[in-house]
Amino acid sequence: MSAEKKKQMGVLGLIICLLVTLIGSLLFVGAVSGWFDEPKVIIGEEYHTDAPELKDINKEEYQNLIDERKTFVVFVDQNECTTADRLRGYMGDYMKEHGMMAYRMMFGEAKESSLHEFVKYYPSVAIVDKGVVKYYLRADSDEDVEMYNDYDAFKGWMDSHLQN
Repeated sequence: MSAEKKKQMGVLGLIICLLVTLIGSLLFVGAVSGWFDEPKVIIGEEYHTDAPELKDINKEEYQNLIDERKTFVVFVDQNECTTADRLRGYMGDYMKEHGMMAYRMMFGEAKESSLHEFVKYYPSVAIVDKGVVKYYLRADSDEDVEMYNDYDAFKGWMDSHLQN
């Protein structure tokens, strides 16, 4: 191989190394800074309040919110359930801390609504963005069990998906 050819190969190798380093650095910075994370759901001003509450809705009211492409949080509840009681308390604490209101739908109503495509078991919390369920807690999932048993884990899950 001629000296000129070796020189060209060396320059080409250097350019490839620089490109790989540049692309790798951009990917690393992007991952660390959250460039590739799904954007958080932004709850509208109509849900910010000085008197946080869980407002009861039925399947028709839920469907109206979906049809109107609203962004909101809905707590799927069931009376006389210890886990639902605990999660309801977490939801109340979260709403107080963030000055927000959310909806509450009983599981029987949820089962008869489009929410049941996602939420198969109670209790649960679903985050709906512009009429589409984006995130929800799965009562039957080992991955979500911590959110049902620890307020800080629940708060972390909510904070990771909501921008208040």
